[in-house]
Amino acid sequence: MNIIGIVFAIFVSTSVQAQFQTEDSASVNLTGGNTDLKTYNFASQNSYQYHQNLLALSGGYNYGESEKVRIVENWNVGLRYDFSLTSDLSVFFGEMAESDRYSGLKRRYNTDIGMKVALSKSEAHHVLTELGYRYSVEKNTVSTVAKKKYSKGRVYLEGHKSFKSDLSGKLWIEYLPNFSESKDYQINFEPSIIVTLTSIFSMKTAYLWKYDNFPVPGKGMHDYHYTLSLIAKFK
Repeated sequence: MNIIGIVFAIFVSTSVQAQFQTEDSASVNLTGGNTDLKTYNFASQNSYQYHQNLLALSGGYNYGESEKVRIVENWNVGLRYDFSLTSDLSVFFGEMAESDRYSGLKRRYNTDIGMKVALSKSEAHHVLTELGYRYSVEKNTVSTVAKKKYSKGRVYLEGHKSFKSDLSGKLWIEYLPNFSESKDYQINFEPSIIVTLTSIFSMKTAYLWKYDNFPVPGKGMHDYHYTLSLIAKFK
């Protein structure tokens, strides 16, 4: 993390030649009367690029309550550094922390290292893949279970397609094999559609599906999250 901090300081000192981009999204659902339901979803993705270097900071928070009882709460925050070797190949190092108490996850810390390869790209579409190694330290919500450490792999595939100037689609799939406990693998994917409203604002509808082959006792293997969000993007 000290190395990343030094690199970030260098980026800031040379900001004249750098490119900064931020993308923030939010969705709120409030229902009253016979049904009292409130849900909130916030996410932010920020990147800072200087020549071959890219530093990205991301985070998200979901909260929901029904009849004034909390039923959903999860969050994540991540920091990642990418270095481009060629126009189609880069290497990366990242740190991420996440929590999802209602899925049985009290806290998980992930350290990632790997490479990203652009398989196909044009003005209308791009396809990329990421291959890497992940080291995870996690503690679930069962107080009698000790903190666990895992060695994992990570295979990620992403495709983006522009259908029209104001309409695009995206699909990503992530597979996380567990080398320490083979039955405890995970699969995540998310298709989404984005409608551009202005040069800054867009609307995004997305369906996130998560599968855990070996969940915490008493929890299910599947989780899904459907969102309709307003996105603000600045450069």
